[in-house]
Amino acid sequence: MARSFKFWGFLAFWATQITLILFLVIHIETRGKAWQITKTNLIKANSKVKKENQHLKGQITNLKKLNMNLRKYLEQYENTFLMLKDAAAECYQIESQFSISLPDELNQERFEIRQLYREWLAEKIRWDRYQQDQYKYILENSLEPQVIDSQSLNLENEENMEYFLEIEDALKLHKRLIRDVRSFHDEIKFQKKQSFAQQQYQLYDLKFKLNDPFAREAALADGLLQAMSALSTGIYQQEAVDVLDRVGEEFTRPIRQLYEQLQAAPEAHVPINHNFNIYMVYGKKLIAYSDALVQQSSISLAPSAFGELDFFSRRLSQSLFDLYQVGQSDIISSTHLDLEELERNIYSMD
Repeated sequence: MARSFKFWGFLAFWATQITLILFLVIHIETRGKAWQITKTNLIKANSKVKKENQHLKGQITNLKKLNMNLRKYLEQYENTFLMLKDAAAECYQIESQFSISLPDELNQERFEIRQLYREWLAEKIRWDRYQQDQYKYILENSLEPQVIDSQSLNLENEENMEYFLEIEDALKLHKRLIRDVRSFHDEIKFQKKQSFAQQQYQLYDLKFKLNDPFAREAALADGLLQAMSALSTGIYQQEAVDVLDRVGEEFTRPIRQLYEQLQAAPEAHVPINHNFNIYMVYGKKLIAYSDALVQQSSISLAPSAFGELDFFSRRLSQSLFDLYQVGQSDIISSTHLDLEELERNIYSMD
């Protein structure tokens, strides 16, 4: 009995030891596998977090750059707004008193097209009145018309484009007028300043003193364009007429001298060192601008402007015709005068 009890006790003891050993072995293996799985997951999770962190850092960097750009734009906008505010404070604003009605053909166009027409027409009317008021209060600032681009419009009926082109041409002419008149106005102020300093100065004397012939003729032509603009708007009319006479005389002097020399001595050899091709370029430009001012109906000209502009245009045309006659005598080389091009220009002006 005692042996049986010892046996079963001994068996129970070793069974318990074996169970403990197995438990420890299984626990260690299971723990190792669990740690390997957990370690792998941690590595994957850590890699994902690193990628997300890098992505967020990139987004933060981009947001910082965007914030800096927005600050720059805001500063530029603020500066521009302040400049416009200052300009508007000195500007004589003319409010349109006209009700803007649409032509019947434009009623078929989209709403945004009709709205653009109203806005552009209002802009044209505003500048019509500025010009009629001789640019009172806006001559000393930088206000200019809002020039439009009609060709970018998508119309239901392409024939309606003529309504927008008429406004576009009028605004472009207004822009040219206000720039030229401001330049003429600055020249008047400079003359008064020289007079105050007891310095003899006639309008556009600085252009006469240029040494390079091409630059000189270009400057004289530019002065003539400004005088035509000033004359057409009724500002400084007498001064503009004087400039047209004096500068126009100087501009055509080389042609007149050559023509008179050949008339006096047809057989004499006259050395030609002057490039007369520039007169085709600037002469055509001056005549075209004079005709445009006279023929356009969108802007009313000063009463005396028609006769003066017509006289100037005819005088310039006669100078080009005199140059053509001289060119036919073969004393001017094709380098200094393209006779065929001059002939085409003369006939195109008829």
